[in-house]
Amino acid sequence: MRKSIVLVIFLLLTWESYGQNPAFSNEGMQKVRSDVFQKLQESVGKHSLTNEEKRRISTTMGIPLRINLANNQSATFQYLDESSHPVYFTTFNLKAAKATETDALQEGGSLNLGLTGRDMIVGIYDQTRPKSNHNEFGNRVSQLDGSTEEISNHATHVTGTILAAGNNANAKGMATEATGWAFNWDADISKMTQNSYDPELNPGGHLVSNHSYGNLIGWYRDSNQNWSWAGNEGVSSQEDYRFGYYSSKSRQIDELTFAKPYYTIVWAAGNDRSDVGDGSKPSDGPEDTIGPEGVAKNNITVGAVSLLQDYNTPSDVFMSSFSSWGPVDDGRIKPDFVGMGVNVFSSAISNDGNGDSYATLSGTSMASPNVTGTLMLLQELYHQRNSGRYMRSATLKALAIHTTKEAGIDPGPDYMFGWGLLDAKAAADIIINEDGSSKVIRELQLEDNGDYQIEFISNGVDPIKVTIAWTDPAGSPAPVQLNPGNLMLVNDLDMRIVDESGTVYYPWSLNPAQGSGAVATRNGDNYRDNVEQIVIDNPSPQKYTLQVNHKGSLVNGQQDFSMIFSAGVTDGQSSTLYWIGENDDWEDPENWSLTSNGPSAGRIPDEGTRVVIDQPNIGERIQLSTEAKVFSFNVFGDERFILDLNQQNLIVVNGFRSGNQNMEINNGNILLDGVDEKESIVDFGQVTFTEVDLQFNSGRWQVLALPELGTLSINSAEVEFLVDSIFVENLSLLEGADISGSLNTIEFSNQLMVEENAMVTQPLDFLFSGTNGIYEDLQKLQDINLTNNGTNLVILASGDIENLVLSGHTEIESLTTVVNSLVLEPDALLTLQDGSTLSIVEKISHAPNPGGNALINAKGKASLIHDVYTKYCFEGLNVENVDLLGEAVINLDPQSSVVNADNWSNISCEDVIFVNFDVRFNCAGGITEFINLSEGNISTLNWSFAGLGTSNLENPTFVFNFSRTYQVTLEAAGPSGVKAFQRSISVSSNTLDRPIIVVNGSQLSSQLPASSYQWYRNGVPITGATSRSYIAIDEGTYQVAVIDNQCNRISDVVVISGAGDLNPNTKAGYSIGPNPVSDRLSLFINNDFIGELKISLFDVTGKRKLEETFVKQEQAIEYLMDFNLPSGLYLLQIQAGRELLSFKVLRE
Repeated sequence: MRKSIVLVIFLLLTWESYGQNPAFSNEGMQKVRSDVFQKLQESVGKHSLTNEEKRRISTTMGIPLRINLANNQSATFQYLDESSHPVYFTTFNLKAAKATETDALQEGGSLNLGLTGRDMIVGIYDQTRPKSNHNEFGNRVSQLDGSTEEISNHATHVTGTILAAGNNANAKGMATEATGWAFNWDADISKMTQNSYDPELNPGGHLVSNHSYGNLIGWYRDSNQNWSWAGNEGVSSQEDYRFGYYSSKSRQIDELTFAKPYYTIVWAAGNDRSDVGDGSKPSDGPEDTIGPEGVAKNNITVGAVSLLQDYNTPSDVFMSSFSSWGPVDDGRIKPDFVGMGVNVFSSAISNDGNGDSYATLSGTSMASPNVTGTLMLLQELYHQRNSGRYMRSATLKALAIHTTKEAGIDPGPDYMFGWGLLDAKAAADIIINEDGSSKVIRELQLEDNGDYQIEFISNGVDPIKVTIAWTDPAGSPAPVQLNPGNLMLVNDLDMRIVDESGTVYYPWSLNPAQGSGAVATRNGDNYRDNVEQIVIDNPSPQKYTLQVNHKGSLVNGQQDFSMIFSAGVTDGQSSTLYWIGENDDWEDPENWSLTSNGPSAGRIPDEGTRVVIDQPNIGERIQLSTEAKVFSFNVFGDERFILDLNQQNLIVVNGFRSGNQNMEINNGNILLDGVDEKESIVDFGQVTFTEVDLQFNSGRWQVLALPELGTLSINSAEVEFLVDSIFVENLSLLEGADISGSLNTIEFSNQLMVEENAMVTQPLDFLFSGTNGIYEDLQKLQDINLTNNGTNLVILASGDIENLVLSGHTEIESLTTVVNSLVLEPDALLTLQDGSTLSIVEKISHAPNPGGNALINAKGKASLIHDVYTKYCFEGLNVENVDLLGEAVINLDPQSSVVNADNWSNISCEDVIFVNFDVRFNCAGGITEFINLSEGNISTLNWSFAGLGTSNLENPTFVFNFSRTYQVTLEAAGPSGVKAFQRSISVSSNTLDRPIIVVNGSQLSSQLPASSYQWYRNGVPITGATSRSYIAIDEGTYQVAVIDNQCNRISDVVVISGAGDLNPNTKAGYSIGPNPVSDRLSLFINNDFIGELKISLFDVTGKRKLEETFVKQEQAIEYLMDFNLPSGLYLLQIQAGRELLSFKVLRE
């Protein structure tokens, strides 16, 4: 919806985010991305066939490895797709740079940036290999996969468009000093996973990669200029189903970009729109002609256009005759945008690759490198101005889309030009002039059920434009079919703007049912694309609220997204002044200009001035002579630069950003006095501070980088730290301070103070590393870890401390201190106050020091309480004037001293008796097992089962007949005395039935089935006897217990006698040998029995190991048995008619 009222008023931005957890982004999302990357690596083999595998498939299926195409082009076999159909890859600048205004960023360009791509790495995936020693490339191109195939003119042309030096000025590439890593297109995803940029795992990888190739799809001309069709007749005889289809290859591209969120993949849209065929099937296109690689969500798909003159109106952008169009099958906007791809002049080869040449080519293959090289320069610019950081790929994509030039007949995106023609100059302008208000680049995070909001007041003149993009989790390809409409968007973010009257402004969206001629509308949510854009062409002077939320539940519980915002603002900023001074006087009006390196403005900065220092001279110094107040402070460039505060205050109300890695700030105070509702950026990059105090006095601030600092004070300000750790000499969190974000460690070297009513919303590690320090937490923060790695630390006040790690001397002034875990390093000295208590909730640890003992002492008399029944044996720990209270048993070795301290043990650890036991199957009517866990030099044990019985066994059993609580006591005696431990045992009811033992000779079986069993002989568990049956080889009393997860139930006793071997002499005619047996057992039978004999062999658990049947037809026979079984005792049974004989057999 459009609202047309034109007036002028100032703009005020309020940045608010709800439900965000950046700490999870750093840890939880890193694990998610790692898992996605691992699964991707496991799956890439499908698309990474070896040459031998390709030859085998070619032979088996009768398909060619190479298809010769028209114009001396070819397509090579790569893999089989989801429908087992063969996939073939085929290939799809002064002038190019001018069309996308990349020349404005280059040396001599209108923006005076001189960007070259130096030290930037680009991946170039293409047909075979480029001519790496072309005179335009110098030594900047390497074939990383070692390909030795014939040199490709196409790959050489593509490489030149990206990075040619410009020896021939008309063939100058986009990034003239960039480094190119070349790969042939075989197994491309596998190579991309190994070589792509990752700030943690692979910081030296390629940040952007170009792919000017794709599937051979639909109609194509062969080398004889005849039309052929590459589609799968089994899916559709009318259209190649792969057009617009989100395939497993599309998914892998999205998985890779999700796992590596800074890596940008640029893919040519394809050249299939004008393939008419021979008339036997419908022609390709014009719409729905983009192949699976271009269909992926998280890459950048590039179409090809030409620009015959300078851009003035959308009609100046001419669509090429070949560039593939959308929509893709689920209706998303593809291509993403377009680049120069018609008649592109670039490097080429001659004399079969032996000579350097130049050529003019057309295709999306030419538009894609035009875009790739330009995106490299934008990353270079951002890197220079943001302390060495790069944009996420979603940020780069959002920035490029936000600043495209309108193309096509109607406003907004379409399925032909995408979002328009890439405009590098406009994108660079956002980076250069990003001020946190009128031009904003944000990398954000939305949690499940979260909401992100911006409230702002328009000036009523300039359009409002907001673009968001996000790297979406990979979609699930639909079953192979023609044009499945399954939506591939996983996390559906929604952006809207609402004005004061309640009018809602929606993002652009397209209806795929209208085909390539669809006209973009703004009347509802976009539920297809992972890019959304809202434009209010004629805003009124009123407050607007930008909202970003989501539908459904977010996969992974959150979604990172990037936002580009531009609008007309004054918001307190009245002007921009650039430093041009030749002297160091801040107060000299001749030192400031309204333009970069321009003439003097004759004025100095005030509280409405955006200060920019973008071209400092080597070693240049600016010195304050009085207090200065500015709207924002921005420093760029690479030369060493010094800001001497000269004991004065520099007051900043909007933001402080330093992209200069050699900046120094000395001698004074920086006061950040923000507007309460407005969030501003603080990015000190790699600034070196000397004698500087930083004070957050008011407002809302987001800290992106904060180097080592003297004093940091946070007063009535909200500060979100997007850094993991900071180091300060002094930190004061005063009343009204509110800190949040991903900060987890604060290291201080002097004093840390937290006043009451200071807010800290996340767990923190406080680390002291100085000589003499003070820690005072009056707010009594929770979930705090405190470590003393320094010399002397005094703890004046604290809340409950999660982990207290001590080395050096630590003195606790509080009378009551609670610590969950106490770690005493070898040199620790802990001092408590007279009458104080230190309570340890969970555990204590201490490592001995060969050079001396640690010490716990008190000024007077104190207590250490550890009410956990556990045993410690510490060496090298002295205790003075501190009593031990609670259940813990703590022994200090004889070399440690215990002075005026009760309840500490001071003997050899081996002699310390620590009584303990565990219990299982504590159910009424079952055999409750007691497991002795006692430690020490113990001679006797005595158990008392609630007065119902006793035992002196180590691990006894007892049957409790009723469900209730019983007091069980274990008493252990040894040389150091007698110790006892009593434990309440809760006996639950038993739902198991009592088992009955069925006796069949020497085989005992439980009549009752159960999940598991335990057999007993003479009341003692039989090791390994856990089957339903058991062979009773020895005489005695037998019982079986049936067991479930919590209970057992014991049977009545069965008495077995006479279970030994039958004497062969009393059973005439049967004998076995040898016994013990090694590998073969002989059975000798000499008697009158004629008929069937059944021989069975059982192990001691009753498991049948062998069974054989044969017919005895003679008086005397010998039967040989292979005895390939483990060592142990076995029972051999012979069934002869009604007679059953048993023999014990021992396997050596």
